[in-house]
Amino acid sequence: MRHAKLEKINAKERFYLLVLPDMKRSGWIILLAIAGLWVLSACSPELRQYNTYTRKGSISEKDSAAFYFYKRGDYEKASILFEELQAAYRGSDRAKEIAYYYAQAKFKYGFYTVAAYYFEQYARLYPADPRTPECVYMVAESYYRESAPHYLDQTFTKKAINQFQLFMDTYPYVEQADEAQGRLYELRERLAKKDLEISRLYFNIGNYKAAVTSFKVTLEKFPDSRYREEAELFLFKSAVALAEQSTARRKKNRYLDAIDYYNRFIDRYPQSTYLKEAENLYIKAKRSLGKLNAANAG
Repeated sequence: MRHAKLEKINAKERFYLLVLPDMKRSGWIILLAIAGLWVLSACSPELRQYNTYTRKGSISEKDSAAFYFYKRGDYEKASILFEELQAAYRGSDRAKEIAYYYAQAKFKYGFYTVAAYYFEQYARLYPADPRTPECVYMVAESYYRESAPHYLDQTFTKKAINQFQLFMDTYPYVEQADEAQGRLYELRERLAKKDLEISRLYFNIGNYKAAVTSFKVTLEKFPDSRYREEAELFLFKSAVALAEQSTARRKKNRYLDAIDYYNRFIDRYPQSTYLKEAENLYIKAKRSLGKLNAANAG
């Protein structure tokens, strides 16, 4: 009956009704077969054996399974086994090896704060071990991975800075020293940017006294930051704005402070892209100061 109806339609329509569904079914069958082969290969006898060890193996079998899963990149299973083995090997020579790889498994699985704790514990328990410099570095690296962008809380950024500085002070000539220096610079710049944005917020809402103080603190904390030029410009702008809104008794000294900030700015950045803006504001401040001096003289 179906084929009788098909005689009334053209060849193209017959292809879509008869051939294409069969092709689609064949495609799904092939995909399912490939997926089945993948599952079977993944569940190899070796893998099944090590999975059995995780549940009911001896200590030595679980030891083998932990490193098997670690090398495969299954850090979740590896860390579960390493944690169990730590208790089993406590006080033995094997405990040190397990402690190191337990910290590494936690780090590679993305549990950075936990990893930092265990790397720090390793360095404290085995200060003379050849792996200890690496572990001190990994404490800092763990906090670095956990640190947030500049507009969020910077608790872990500060912890990472402290740890990288500790690492560089303690092991200045080891392999990771240059990388630590780069990380340290990056993290300090993150804090500098956060401080700069807080200072600019004071400026934008018109709290110029707080802005002056905040920009000065930022410049003292981060003297070599790439944000220094912008911070010095806004220090000058904030000082001029503060002088303009000050009482007559304080205007003169605050204009003088602002002019001093301008002089520091152009001495440091004579080719600044902000130079025209700074010069215009400087001329305005000088005129205001001249008027004040004339009024006082009169």
